[in-house]
Amino acid sequence: MEVPSPTLRQRLEYFGLNTLVRMVGALPYGALRPLANFLGGAVYIFDERGRQVAMANLDAAFGDSFSRERKKEIARGSYQTFARTMLELFWSPGFTREFADRMVVCEGLDRAECHRDPEAAVVYPCLHFSNFEWLGQYCSYAITPGPIITQKFKNPLIGPIFSRLRASSGHQIMAQERAMIRMFKHLQGGGKFGVLADLNLDPDEGSVMVNTFGGLKVSMTQIHAALAVRTGAKIVPCVCRPLPDGRYRMVYHPPLEYPSDATPAQITQLCWDVLEPSIREQPECWLWSYKHWRFRPTGDASGRYPFYANPAKRFDKLLKKHA
Repeated sequence: MEVPSPTLRQRLEYFGLNTLVRMVGALPYGALRPLANFLGGAVYIFDERGRQVAMANLDAAFGDSFSRERKKEIARGSYQTFARTMLELFWSPGFTREFADRMVVCEGLDRAECHRDPEAAVVYPCLHFSNFEWLGQYCSYAITPGPIITQKFKNPLIGPIFSRLRASSGHQIMAQERAMIRMFKHLQGGGKFGVLADLNLDPDEGSVMVNTFGGLKVSMTQIHAALAVRTGAKIVPCVCRPLPDGRYRMVYHPPLEYPSDATPAQITQLCWDVLEPSIREQPECWLWSYKHWRFRPTGDASGRYPFYANPAKRFDKLLKKHA
């Protein structure tokens, strides 16, 4: 099938992004956080819809635990954190091994031999939390380079820019086609790679039901758990935590322990239970403007779900399956 030529808009988007990446890459690292705070704060002000989603999510997750003003601070901080993550991704060619040694405090890699064993398959699930991009890149230095699934964009010119940045620390780019089979084979050979564990999927997309924040149900990806069940890979939840001085603390939790007959749904829940406390401790680091709870149970009377959550029979079916 013939690939259509890029449109004028797509070419302009590519030129704009490529120029921005070059400009950010020329900045000193110390300038990125103040710039991110400014840009993220500005987007927070003007993105009314995203701000509404963020506040609704905070209401759903925390109820009256935080004041309205505190929730606004968290929402604004979330925008600033994401802006910093994107700017630092653009700056990734400067994230060398030597830079990482100075700016990253690593915790937990000495807890298990699997990280250093070239024959041990390991999956590293993380969240859209703080600089999850650099968490993945740091693994290339601290553990071993691994595959990164290419992200599909509506503009095909943009994808290669992000792939180049994400591979700057040594990772290999893997095509999205037949990705599940590719990852399965990679693990069978003792491979290691990271996945985002907080992706909200449609109930018909092979998701499992996860209980979040003490009662909010979400149909979430199970890819890390399903692959572990099929390959015997270890699951090591990990998280990137920002430090006040501009450095990051990369935390690798102990490998999950569960019975041999545990289901992917049970393992996915266990993984979430390990990672959720990070969100509670530093809520401004999570992506609150994302629609985390797109579905709610039919007839739910809790009143906790955000305004955008809708009932759906397929969600009820998944909920009953994992009851």
